[in-house]
Amino acid sequence: MLILVLLLAALVIFFYRPTKLALERAEAFQFRRMVVTRLAGQEAYRFFFVTNRRLESDDGPIEERFGNQREETLKFGLFDTRIEPSLGIGMIINPTDWFQNEEIQLKQVAALEEADFVKQLRRQVQASPLRALLINVNGFRERFSSALRKTAFLGHVLDIDAPVMVFDWPGDQGSTLRGYRRAKAIASESGAELARTLELIIRQVQPDRLWLVANSMGGQVVVHAFSTLNREADLADAQTEIENVVLTAPDVDKAEFNDQFKREILALAGNLTVYVSSNDRALLMSRFINRSRRLGESTLNPNNPDQLEAAAAIFGLVEPDNTAITVVDVTPVNRTRNFHNFSLETPEFFDDLFLRLANVDMPLSRPEYPVETAEGKVYWVLTRGR
Repeated sequence: MLILVLLLAALVIFFYRPTKLALERAEAFQFRRMVVTRLAGQEAYRFFFVTNRRLESDDGPIEERFGNQREETLKFGLFDTRIEPSLGIGMIINPTDWFQNEEIQLKQVAALEEADFVKQLRRQVQASPLRALLINVNGFRERFSSALRKTAFLGHVLDIDAPVMVFDWPGDQGSTLRGYRRAKAIASESGAELARTLELIIRQVQPDRLWLVANSMGGQVVVHAFSTLNREADLADAQTEIENVVLTAPDVDKAEFNDQFKREILALAGNLTVYVSSNDRALLMSRFINRSRRLGESTLNPNNPDQLEAAAAIFGLVEPDNTAITVVDVTPVNRTRNFHNFSLETPEFFDDLFLRLANVDMPLSRPEYPVETAEGKVYWVLTRGR
């Protein structure tokens, strides 16, 4: 009897496991929308970068030449990546394993002159079915090479057939309190360079649809960029130039955002979406350091439905009858290690973000539920569904 059981188990492993692995690998690349970034005849994808880092060396691979000092001069370039087909549809995402196992490999990183950068990026935008461009801004402690790889990761998992570029800023100032404060100051200063990058994209690349996604302290770069752009009369007085601004777990002062930055963003952007969480440990520490509540925090307790309206009511960001501003609470689906990296590790987040970017009007999403206060403010909660 034992021999029979062992034989059956061996047969199951022999037939089922290879099939399961083959299907997972096939799903990762057979079913995909991201075509415009793929290099013809190669198992590689092309993305772009703009950075305000100072070049520290003329020797070695370019991805190793950038230090952690900011300067006003913008540097442009492209990077080609090989992405291993190991992420199947619906699998739990573990980017740490991806990066450690080098499943996103930088095959080529090359500097470009500004004119060539515009030409090549514009060519990809024009080839995109949506004539769209996604710009990614990373957060605190990100090195240049990891910013490139995380941007490739975002493009692969989000899987929209549009070019993707990263605005990279020197957030890698160390993990100490002094390093955090230095990075925060650099993030604010880097808003000027992001503003110039956005102006270049709007005026010369000219995508029909422009999306800007920023994570954590990257939100600080974004809000200061919009403050700068609002001083450009021809941009501020025109119709909205950016379709979507998305802030995930933003490490930005909430009161300052509601009083100033919200208005400045909506003067240039058609939609503003903020993803928040009540169990974000990094933002809890940031609140302690800055002595102010952070924009990415919520007070939602997913085990206490009675708190939903109270959670929605605290957001001065949300305005009655203003569909341009959306707050999405990801607390029920936020099961990441420090509850801060849901924008890298949570499949439900990617599903929701895809719907918001790919559609002009956000369709009804099954796992997302609205909560409306007595004042007419609507606050969305992203759940695991049924």
